[in-house]
Amino acid sequence: MYTNFGRTALCLSGGASFAYYHFGVVKALLEADLLPDVITGTSGGALIAALTATRTNEELKQLLVPALAVKINACSEPLTTWLPRWWKTGARFDSVDWARRCSWFTRGSLTFREAYERTGRILNVTCIPADPHSPALLLNYLTAPDCVIWSAVIASAAVPGILNPVVLMMKTRNGTLAPYSFGHKWKDGSLRTDIPLRALNLHFNVNFSIVSQANPHINTFFFSSRGTIGEPVTHRKGRGWRGGFLGSATEQYLKLDLTKWLKVVRHLELLPRPMGQDWSEVWLQQFSGTITLWPRGRISDFIRILSDPDMNRLAYMLKVGQQSAFPKLVYLGNRMKVERAVEKGRMTTRPHARSGSIESIISQDDLQKLWGGDRDHFNADSTGIGSTDEEGVDWREENGVDGVDRLEYFEDPEDMVDLDMENMMGQNRSVGEREVEGLMMSQRKEGSGARGFR
Repeated sequence: MYTNFGRTALCLSGGASFAYYHFGVVKALLEADLLPDVITGTSGGALIAALTATRTNEELKQLLVPALAVKINACSEPLTTWLPRWWKTGARFDSVDWARRCSWFTRGSLTFREAYERTGRILNVTCIPADPHSPALLLNYLTAPDCVIWSAVIASAAVPGILNPVVLMMKTRNGTLAPYSFGHKWKDGSLRTDIPLRALNLHFNVNFSIVSQANPHINTFFFSSRGTIGEPVTHRKGRGWRGGFLGSATEQYLKLDLTKWLKVVRHLELLPRPMGQDWSEVWLQQFSGTITLWPRGRISDFIRILSDPDMNRLAYMLKVGQQSAFPKLVYLGNRMKVERAVEKGRMTTRPHARSGSIESIISQDDLQKLWGGDRDHFNADSTGIGSTDEEGVDWREENGVDGVDRLEYFEDPEDMVDLDMENMMGQNRSVGEREVEGLMMSQRKEGSGARGFR
C-alpha cells in the first residue's frame, strides 16, 4: 500500500525574485499542518526550500513574517559595483559574496544529512553540470549527504549571465570544507529540470506533488480552461475570453504548435546557444504537478525581478502565496491524512526503521538478501546501511557520523560558514591531485565492498 500510495512532495520552482511568493505557500501549508516532509527547490526556490528544511515548525512560524525582508539582501549591490564585474566576468553577482549572504538561510554550513537529522525534512536541490552532456543532479541526504547546502543553493541559482558556475562544497570529518565531486562546476537546475518529479519518485517514492510555480515565463501564460482543484471552470461557463471555448481552444492550439516547432528546431540542431547554453528546455520541460499553485504577481515584479523585496512587498507576496494555496487545502488535507496513517502503521510494524531511510522503503529480509549476509550477523542502523559483525566496521564511525546533532560545530548561525575562497573556486588543488585522490578512494571502497560481500 505504501508503494502504491506513495509520498507527497512540495516542489518550489525558480523565478528569481518571483520565488519569494513561495514563502506564502509554505506558510499556508505550515499553518494548516500540511507541510510535506519531502521538499525540493530549484534556483530561487532552492533558497526557500533550504530555509524550510533547516528550521523546525516553531522556528518557521516566527520567521515567515514581513520582517524576514531584512535578511534578504542578495541584490543590494549598487550599479557601480556589479556593472564592472559583469563586464569583466560575465556575471552580475559574486559567488563568494552570495555564499556569505546565503549562510543565514541554510543555518551556516549545514549539510543535507545534518538538516535531515535536525528537522526530519528531506531537502532536495537540483543543479546541472557546466558540461552540457552530463546528467542533472538531485542533491539530498542520500545522494550527497556531506554536501554543504549553501553551495548547492548557489549552484542551483547560477544562471548564465547572472552567476558563473560554482564548485559544490562538502564537509570533511573535522568540519572543514573541501570541493565536492572533484571540483566540477555546476549551474542552475531550472535550465533543464525545474521540477524533478522522476528523481523524487526514484529516491523517495513520491507519487503526489505540490508544485508552486513562480517562473514568470510560465506563470504569465498559464490558464486552465478545464479548471483545477477548487476552481471548477469549464469551457461553456468560463469567465472572460480565455474561459470561453473559442478563446481557450485557440490559445491551446497556439501553445501546442509553438512547442512542436521548437522541438523540431532543437532536434535539427538549429537553435543558437547564447552563453553556451541550450535554452530550449526552459520552455519544453514539465512545469506542473499533481497540484499546481500559481501565485499571481504584479507587473511591477518584472521590473524588480533582480531586486530584494522590502517589508511591504514581502507582506504582499506572503498574502498572495497563501491565497493561491487556500483552495487546495481541503483536498490536500484528505490526501495527507491517508499518507500519515500509512506511515504511522509502517513505523509501528517497523520500529527500527527511521522515516525516510532505506529500511522504511525495503524490508529487512530483502535488505539482507541484497547484502548477501547472514541474518544473525546483519545489523542495520538508522541510516539504512548495515555492516556484519564479522567485518566489525561501524558505518557511522567509518564516515565520521556520530549520530548526534552536527550543529555542535557552530555556535552563532551567522558565523557558521567557513569560506575558503581557494576551496570555493576549486584552485587549492590541481585537477590531477583530485583525480588521484578520487582513484584512491574508489580503490578503498572496492576493497571494503569485496570484504562486505564475501
